Amino acid sequence: MTADPTSHPDQTRNHQGADSDAADHVAEARQRARQVLAGESHIGAVDDWRRALVSARDALILIWLAWVALHGFGDPPFTGWMLVALSIALALLLGISTARSTHAQVQYYAAELDRERTEIRTNFEHEREEVRELYAAKGFRDPLLEQIVDTLSADDDRLLKVMMEEELGLSLYHVNHPLIVGLWNFSGAVLAGLALALPTALMPSDSAHWWMPLGGLILLGVISFVSARSTGRSMIEFFAVGVVMAVVTGGVTYALSQWFAQIAGTHPSQ
Repeated sequence: MTADPTSHPDQTRNHQGADSDAADHVAEARQRARQVLAGESHIGAVDDWRRALVSARDALILIWLAWVALHGFGDPPFTGWMLVALSIALALLLGISTARSTHAQVQYYAAELDRERTEIRTNFEHEREEVRELYAAKGFRDPLLEQIVDTLSADDDRLLKVMMEEELGLSLYHVNHPLIVGLWNFSGAVLAGLALALPTALMPSDSAHWWMPLGGLILLGVISFVSARSTGRSMIEFFAVGVVMAVVTGGVTYALSQWFAQIAGTHPSQ
């Protein structure tokens, strides 16, 4: 039986105060989640091997930009092997970066799970009020709202899942070990980078003038095809985005490198 709140003004004020505290707690927790995840896990929900395709594409474009810059400076004789070294360095950077972001994500999840478990054990009624606040914001009203709160609060594991997903906006899913994630991304980046850079080092220097744009397009097409198959989206979309990125950034890079080369007095025309 539900009591009439109008006949108990003190209870009404206490209930409103609890709702206010719960709302403040929810807002604080969501802000904390946004700050951590925005800085560390911008693609954290993507499968590891799909993330590796992003690293492969980024490494490919960065090697292309490095060659464009060196071409603007007059194609130094060490260009090919410099690109090979840069490919390995970029792969290490991307592998370490993704491993670190995954580690931060896992640590954050673990900390929030422990925090919520502790709050459920030590302040169960407050957690109930947070659930009430969350579902009241969705438009539920008593008596259905009270039934929802009772149902979700009847099991600690269910309540924990609800608080993680509804309060923090975190979906619980399997996350591989950070070292595995880093290895996936290192492998994708080093394969794409070396596939473009190594022929430049082994072929005559003039061959790079046709290999870099042609080889870059071929490799980008392969990455776009695999990405399209893995996501069910259009290969043309992935390929077009990659080409536009490479052309725009490459054009700017070439113009700047030629300008800087003239300033430094190292351009072939000097």
